[in-house]
Amino acid sequence: MEQDLATHIQSQGRLKAFTLKEVRDEIKMLNKKKAPGLDLITARMLQELPKEGLVNLMHMFNIILRLEYWPKPLKNARIIMIPKPGENPVDISSFRPISLLPTISKLPEKLILKKINKDLSRHDWIPNHKFGFLQAYSTG
Repeated sequence: MEQDLATHIQSQGRLKAFTLKEVRDEIKMLNKKKAPGLDLITARMLQELPKEGLVNLMHMFNIILRLEYWPKPLKNARIIMIPKPGENPVDISSFRPISLLPTISKLPEKLILKKINKDLSRHDWIPNHKFGFLQAYSTG
């Protein structure tokens, strides 16, 4: 059964390559106030990239899309501990961890989601018995 589902999803059309305009527009929408990940690259740095840098990012994102492989450095997060309000600061349970992914890794995630919603119909990537990722459908 699982093999049939995987085959169904993989046999459908591939997503179209990202354009320079799509990458540039997504970078413009990044929140400048968000903290960077391990690479320390901020949204502002990406927004100030010259055209050559944007083209290189576009090529990298299209390779991720074509190979269907997410590079390990884009999965590495910087974990910081945030104190819970009103809790004892010497007790470890008084903190909650926050994972900061690289800002660059957020871009292909957003671009892919937009492509999935725009280029593919629901039946191309979600089996009929699943309702996740669909607007106006509840999973609970």
